[in-house]
Amino acid sequence: MTGTITRRARKGGKPSWGYYFLGGIDETGKRVQRTKGGFETKKEASDALRQAIIDFEAERDATPAPTIPTFREFFERWMAEHASRKCAPKTIERYRELGDYAIRQTIEVEGSERPLGELPIDKFSPMRLQMVVNALRDRGGKKTKELPGGRPLAPKTVRHIATLMHGCFEKAVTWEIIARNPMRGVELPKLTRKPPRIVEKDAVKKLLDRVRATRLYPFIMLDLATGARRGELLALQWSDVDFKSGIMSVSKSLEQTKAGLRVKSTKSDKPRRFSVPEIALDALREHRAVQDRDRALYGTDYQDNDLVFCRPEGLHYSPDRVGARVKELMVAAGIEGVSLHSLRHTHASELLSKGVPLPTVSKRLGHANPTITMSIYAHALEADELAASKIWNDAMVDVIGANKRQPMRSLAKSSAGEAEKSEVTEKIKGKVAGTTGLEPATSDVTGRRSNQLNYVPALCRN
Repeated sequence: MTGTITRRARKGGKPSWGYYFLGGIDETGKRVQRTKGGFETKKEASDALRQAIIDFEAERDATPAPTIPTFREFFERWMAEHASRKCAPKTIERYRELGDYAIRQTIEVEGSERPLGELPIDKFSPMRLQMVVNALRDRGGKKTKELPGGRPLAPKTVRHIATLMHGCFEKAVTWEIIARNPMRGVELPKLTRKPPRIVEKDAVKKLLDRVRATRLYPFIMLDLATGARRGELLALQWSDVDFKSGIMSVSKSLEQTKAGLRVKSTKSDKPRRFSVPEIALDALREHRAVQDRDRALYGTDYQDNDLVFCRPEGLHYSPDRVGARVKELMVAAGIEGVSLHSLRHTHASELLSKGVPLPTVSKRLGHANPTITMSIYAHALEADELAASKIWNDAMVDVIGANKRQPMRSLAKSSAGEAEKSEVTEKIKGKVAGTTGLEPATSDVTGRRSNQLNYVPALCRN
């Protein structure tokens, strides 16, 4: 073990000397740095460092050293000390699911397979973790009869798992348990971005016809008309809808976790207000009349939470159950391959394809910034590109048309006068042979000019 001698300047006097060395790991897994200063000479500091190391090693040998936590142990610590304090309950549930994928993977250590979760976190290397990422992609999913080793995981899921592991190891570096994040340099599977699935207009009509007599008709209509998220609609209250101005306010969302339901802020943590089409407002008016009958039917047992969309007794719907029920209705209407969230994509794609400005659509959707909207719905902006080209062409056709180059006449139709001009032209061309026709002649480092292709420098002539 070695240490380092330090020198500190003092005003108006001689410098002072000190030392430091790494003195093991404490009970929390952090590295301990032992320091001492105030020595008058470098030799005094060096002698004191040597003795301090001897004393530390004697003490260390007498007591068992703290062990480096395994990945499973550190993941639990990371969840308790970091994730649970910064993330929403739904996010924490997802982190645990992703962490379980990684923990149950096996990794080769000294010729034998060991569960990844049992390996101390200082034993990981980029190469080992690259093998883990590859294994997750090939067979990280659920085991089946057809695939006893495990089903392949989607590239997106693998990237989520890798991102989680990177965050864990990065915190281990911050907490000084390991010196370097072993996830750095690990290559992740590429994502193939696909356009979001939307419900075509004829399918929208089928869906509305199918749900017209159900309690979900106004919910689906408002989703189509506003593009709001499922949880945002299920947390919506009547006080958030102004029927006179047609403005709806969205400031909260209903979240479902294993612990139950809870109302939280929106995904972007920013409230937003936007107009609602009249057809959707009419559906809400009809729905409110139905809800008033529910209130009268249940009497004092009605749980009035001022919710726009709720169960007949006034309680919150289950977001997962609503999503599953809408999916069932879509299938019953003959619509396959889409879901409740597809209605949000349909709203955004339709507005963008009709030329509604990107910032306006982004605001309605509640995205943090228009860049997110553009990355998701770039396919819907192709019509804007074509329209932009036509608009520019129409605006400039008069200006450019007057200067449009006339087509060249064929040599067969040249007159005698043109033949004379051609002879003169050939003489001129002989003088400027080799020029590109795009720029003036220039000299290169050898002294040769770009319009003198046959020029040979003096030192190279025979």
